Amino acid sequence: MEPKEAYIKAGKIAAEVLARGIKYIEEEAFILEICEKVEDDIRKLGGEPAFPCNVSQNEEAAHYTASPNDRKVVKKGSIVKLDIGVHIDGYIADTAMTVGFSSTWDRMIDAARWTLEHALKAIEPGMGFSTFGKVVEGKASSLGFKTIENLAGHKLGKYTVHAGESVPNRGGPSVGIFKVGEAYAIEPFLVDRRAKAYVINKGHSNIYRLSNPKRVKDKGLRNLVMDIWNSYKGLPFASRWVYAKFGESGLSKLKRLEELGVVHGYPILVESSGAPVAQFEHTVLVDRESILITTIKK
Repeated sequence: MEPKEAYIKAGKIAAEVLARGIKYIEEEAFILEICEKVEDDIRKLGGEPAFPCNVSQNEEAAHYTASPNDRKVVKKGSIVKLDIGVHIDGYIADTAMTVGFSSTWDRMIDAARWTLEHALKAIEPGMGFSTFGKVVEGKASSLGFKTIENLAGHKLGKYTVHAGESVPNRGGPSVGIFKVGEAYAIEPFLVDRRAKAYVINKGHSNIYRLSNPKRVKDKGLRNLVMDIWNSYKGLPFASRWVYAKFGESGLSKLKRLEELGVVHGYPILVESSGAPVAQFEHTVLVDRESILITTIKK
């Protein structure tokens, strides 16, 4: 399959799964069940998860996925981000949206959606990231909110979610342009004006990535490394995926691989002043004459 065709197919699946997935999010619903339903939908529609389904609540900006046997639920009155990734032959669609269970969140959710829509209309082939960041920040500010300083969109590569270039949500010095033939995830994160608008690492997200597939002496560990590589090709994976295949022994080996620096565990990203966060995201593919938004549901 040609890259453009694969990007389009991945985006179509992601759009459908996101529309279904947001309906799975209800107050007191188990996050484990939401994640598993979303990932099952991706596979049933012909894709593979590009990373574990993220269900992040309130001040959690990103990176929470359920652990094996997780009993965490959607909190009453919360604001919840659903972030999913789909790949076809390694070509990725990354998309997200936010739902709120209190009218408190309506303005911020609308502002995050409108900021993304405005940003998408502004993109042109060759546009500088610095200029784009000003557009995003300016729109959010005009609506009464701030973008998070240290969260950005990102270039996508084959089997690579973050392919070396960040697409800022704020103005200021930034290297890079939107290049023809490349795909990018565009994702403003908004918070109240009074928030610090900066995320910190807090706790373990249950998401991992094979970062250094060096040879390990232990045969059992080596077999797990080979399985992770063959299954995910360097893409992020969930501890519960390992558990589903190998049980508790797999989790023990995974922990050892993390200690050895063979796999990297992602932290949960939390707004540093405890402020709730809203996020919307689409993937774009830059053509010579136009910007193709792959993750919009037709």
